[in-house]
Amino acid sequence: MQVTRIRLQNYRNIPFVDLPLDGLTQFFVGKNAQGKTNLLEGLGLLSALRSFRTQDVNTLLMQGEQEAKLAFDLCDERFGSTEVWVTLKRKGKEVEVDGEKVTRFRDFIGRFPVVLLSSQDIQLLRGSPGVRRQWLNLVLSSGSSVFYDTLKDFHKLLQERNSLLKANRGRSEIEVFEKMLAVTAAQLRADRRAEVAKLDSLLKDVYRIVSPDEEFPELIYKPDTDAVTEDDFLELFHKNRERDRLIKSTQQGPHRDDIVVRLQSRKARDYASEGQQRSLIISLKIAQLQYLHQVSGVQPVLLADDVLGELDHDRKQNFWEAVGDSIQVIATGTVVPTTDIRGRWQVFDVDNGNFTEQSRP
Repeated sequence: MQVTRIRLQNYRNIPFVDLPLDGLTQFFVGKNAQGKTNLLEGLGLLSALRSFRTQDVNTLLMQGEQEAKLAFDLCDERFGSTEVWVTLKRKGKEVEVDGEKVTRFRDFIGRFPVVLLSSQDIQLLRGSPGVRRQWLNLVLSSGSSVFYDTLKDFHKLLQERNSLLKANRGRSEIEVFEKMLAVTAAQLRADRRAEVAKLDSLLKDVYRIVSPDEEFPELIYKPDTDAVTEDDFLELFHKNRERDRLIKSTQQGPHRDDIVVRLQSRKARDYASEGQQRSLIISLKIAQLQYLHQVSGVQPVLLADDVLGELDHDRKQNFWEAVGDSIQVIATGTVVPTTDIRGRWQVFDVDNGNFTEQSRP
């Protein structure tokens, strides 16, 4: 997939911009807090209609405005030339693809995949299990509407069980939901285990390129309990029911699972150096790119927010080798990279929400 044109209106500090993108490498350069990351954030909505910085849609609207509009022209492997419109309002979002309204989120998520690489990604190593679980759920949902449906059903049933526990309802009523919850829990855990194994294999291959030292990375699925089958989960929910009733919440299940990144069989969060952690994150995001390409048939766009300037010469060369030459990379920074194996960037200066393309020789 390739983004060929971006139009934003009243998005954060950007009053209006209309940018034709030529080729597979674009760079937005400027001082901090000028609008570079805002542009990438807007592009990131293509994947799942969510910001990587906030859950409050109101913060995405320019101050004093009631809505923001984003339009993207795309060249897609499956659908050819496509136009996507996203309208953000105080009370929700609207999406159109080639003039037709998208009414179900499951029909949009992952259809136009983009992957963001930013300094915040270090939280995939250092942050809470919830950060990693959210990332994994989003990646797998972007690759499979079936997984998305299973995840949605699981959380709906989990919410129902928690509501019954809070209301102190009877055993027979709770058991009805526990039986359905056990089915989705077993499926969710099986799907996660299988897909994490695929991501782990891709991570190993990419890391050999990004950091060719003899180091061995691992992406390990870490379930909250030993429960695997539907019967296992039924037994778990029954065993925990009275404790859960006191706490008024389901304490064990796939909603508490985690993934762990290791290097040389030790947790990367605790033992890897800063350089190793950075290489692991870059490798994990490129593995995500490759995974989404494999499962969807669409080549994602890579958004690199102020990270390429942090790479030394060797790591930068290894980064480009791992990414390959068929992926569009849209990057930001305070200084344009001087040399690059892909050749010249299409460069835009960014100043207080205004974007100006630099002249090209």
